[in-house]
Amino acid sequence: MNDSGWQANQTVPTPNPSNKVRGPAIALIIVSSVAIAFGIAGLVGDFFLYSTGALEELEARNAKPISQETTLAIRTVWGIVLSIASSFVLYGSIQMLKLKSYGTARAAAIVAMIPMLGPCCVVGIPFGIWAFVVLKEDSVRNAFR
Repeated sequence: MNDSGWQANQTVPTPNPSNKVRGPAIALIIVSSVAIAFGIAGLVGDFFLYSTGALEELEARNAKPISQETTLAIRTVWGIVLSIASSFVLYGSIQMLKLKSYGTARAAAIVAMIPMLGPCCVVGIPFGIWAFVVLKEDSVRNAFR
């Protein structure tokens, strides 16, 4: 035994794999849930702008206006794509938290790192990186099996 009370052959216990993934998984669940809520609110808002005629007023202020239908189509498609991507990150994060489907959890971390596509645009990037790094650890990868 040395002065600190530790024997030389003792090792520091490593955290449980489920504890390691808990932080990044919960962070991604929160960020993707917020992104989904904003995506739905945006789609509802676009519908409101279109139905009240406010979209025409916004077009009039544009230097190079495009048609109202084109504007609405682009905003709607983009909103749907972002909602789908955020929903995938949410699903993958839940799988990560449960230590199920390693490939899905890892793919969700990658999607979260894609700027302007991941949840909440760039807010998801650090959490995606955190999840990706944790998922690469051998003990975590083995826990998914």
